[in-house]
Amino acid sequence: MSEQKAAATPLEIFKQRQGPASDELLSRVKAGNKRKAAIKKTLKDGPMTVPQIAEATGFEPRDVLWSLTAMRKYGSAVEAGTDGDYPTYELPEKEVKR
Repeated sequence: MSEQKAAATPLEIFKQRQGPASDELLSRVKAGNKRKAAIKKTLKDGPMTVPQIAEATGFEPRDVLWSLTAMRKYGSAVEAGTDGDYPTYELPEKEVKR
């Protein structure tokens, strides 16, 4: 008797049609993950502004801001107040414990 193959899930069908991710996309994702990890590490020292984070990590302020925007959207960073004209950001309690 022949084995019946399970029906492909919609995600599997999508992956078959699209093919593998491009090297450019993989590179951008890797760089973004590296940036987010550096920001998290920096914020473990306490609340900071975008310019302070950029100086501490060596990343461009615009890249830090974009990363923080995504981190806030997904709960990996929160706004903590202000320092002069700049908002400060910190890790949420669940992230500080890690």
